[in-house]
Amino acid sequence: MWKIEGIPASAGIAIGQIVHIQECVHDFSRTVTPEEAPREKERFLSAQQVAETELDELMERTAATVGEHQAEVFAAHKLMVQDPCLVEAVFDDIETNYASAEAAVETATQSIASMFASLDDEYMRERAADIKDIGKRLMRILQGKVEDVKYEGILVASDLLPSDTAAIDFDLVSGFITALGGKTSHSSILARAAGLAAVVGVGSAIDKLINGDMVIVDGHAGLVFVNPEEAMLEEYRQRLTTEKARAVALAEVGHLPSVTVDGSHIEVASNIGTPADMKKVIAAGADGVGLFRTEFLFLDKTTVPTEEEQFQSYRAVLMAMPDKKIVIRTLDAGGDKQLPFIGGLTEANPALGLRAIRLCMVYQDVFKTQLRALLRAGVEGNLHIMFPMIATLDELVKAKALLKEVADELAREGIAHRSDVPVGIMIEVPSAAVIADILAEEVDFFSIGTNDLVQYTMAADRMNEHVAWLSDYFQPPVIRLIANVARAAQKNGKWVGMCGEMAGDPLATPLLIGLGLTELSMSTRCVPIVKNLVRQLTVQEAKEWADHILTLRTTSDIKKNLEEIATKFDI
Repeated sequence: MWKIEGIPASAGIAIGQIVHIQECVHDFSRTVTPEEAPREKERFLSAQQVAETELDELMERTAATVGEHQAEVFAAHKLMVQDPCLVEAVFDDIETNYASAEAAVETATQSIASMFASLDDEYMRERAADIKDIGKRLMRILQGKVEDVKYEGILVASDLLPSDTAAIDFDLVSGFITALGGKTSHSSILARAAGLAAVVGVGSAIDKLINGDMVIVDGHAGLVFVNPEEAMLEEYRQRLTTEKARAVALAEVGHLPSVTVDGSHIEVASNIGTPADMKKVIAAGADGVGLFRTEFLFLDKTTVPTEEEQFQSYRAVLMAMPDKKIVIRTLDAGGDKQLPFIGGLTEANPALGLRAIRLCMVYQDVFKTQLRALLRAGVEGNLHIMFPMIATLDELVKAKALLKEVADELAREGIAHRSDVPVGIMIEVPSAAVIADILAEEVDFFSIGTNDLVQYTMAADRMNEHVAWLSDYFQPPVIRLIANVARAAQKNGKWVGMCGEMAGDPLATPLLIGLGLTELSMSTRCVPIVKNLVRQLTVQEAKEWADHILTLRTTSDIKKNLEEIATKFDI
């Protein structure tokens, strides 16, 4: 037996024999004659049309088996296949270098993928996999190979691309291992949505894996055990049986009231990216939506989404849970998440640049269109509007003024809308946490975004392995900032929640409730787990634990204390 260590991309356990994904092989050094160049261009255009048809079918299949939100990646792939820049690059290589259609596709897609991979933003870096996926699809079509290959067992690949994952028969495949990839890649997202255990980023270790090897994939710890002994196999079989039974039990808990032992209601909500996610929000028993990331309506568009398009999306979410609180965050783009219809901005440090509310204040026509759509949709449910990345009081005042301006316009036009929508802000910039007492006088609620708050507080890029140890939401200064925000909200009679990664961590739940947070919003799969813990807590005891944790000086001491607390509960 031997062990491989990687990145835990999708929690769960899978046991089975490995099978390597088939790869296309081509001699990219082969050239064509000038007379053959037109034929190669026609071959590419034909492959492009076949790819578009396949992607349409794949969208429909993925929507039915995994979910509509996960299927949207293939809509983005279709746009990329049709991208004039890709076509131009392929044609230029064929005409100038007399490359074969295969070689031209390989050169063009690798060049575009390298550009994405060089960006600072993690989400944009992961889009390199999408470009590679398109190249792989076109290459397979050009070589006349079929798409539907049935795999059974544990899949192994250099980089399992989205179309590979979406084509999996979930009754036959239970997990995968890749040399490359990260937690935010589309394939990892699809794996989590489908319940597949996945370990990625294992590097060259996959070269030692042979078809038929028996493996255990531990997606919790990011470990792969190759040809394990019978005792270990039996141990993991028992764990797998326990996990399945627990998932069934937690699914039932998810629909019970999220109330502490001493009678305090803690909202356990979900984070979503599209209206299609609402089916899973309802199925999980979430108390509402604590964060609707509206940027996903914008990022793959070549033109600004119209007011009507946005209205229909927001309306669909509100109507899905008309009696529940729905917090919709205004456009959080810019920096590395460039909007195609705005164009690229050259910034030395995009994380500190023109993004989120700052971008909206520059492109006020885009911002006002979104606000109009939101206020119109607000008549259908319990809408709450949240502004991202507020750093100063001036920014908040200006954003609220634009919201009022839009409401007045709608009133003059005689268009039905809500003018009394609660307004809140994301606390993700340390300056906002420091002046939370001032900002609390101007808002109806706070929602703490820990992912950026940690990065900005610790001055550490969470994607930089050299300082990764600093990017921890259990760092004492981060905990103290959260406490400061909670105190300011309570003093002003406003509610405070959290929609960052920390909100879905059951280890943090007693601390956050003890600090005074009354809403926790997370990925849908975490809802039953956190709600189960909330129902075992008392607020009074949680406050005592939080007060003690605020006196601790190191991250390790805080984690140790929380781990001791966790032993008291069924987590």
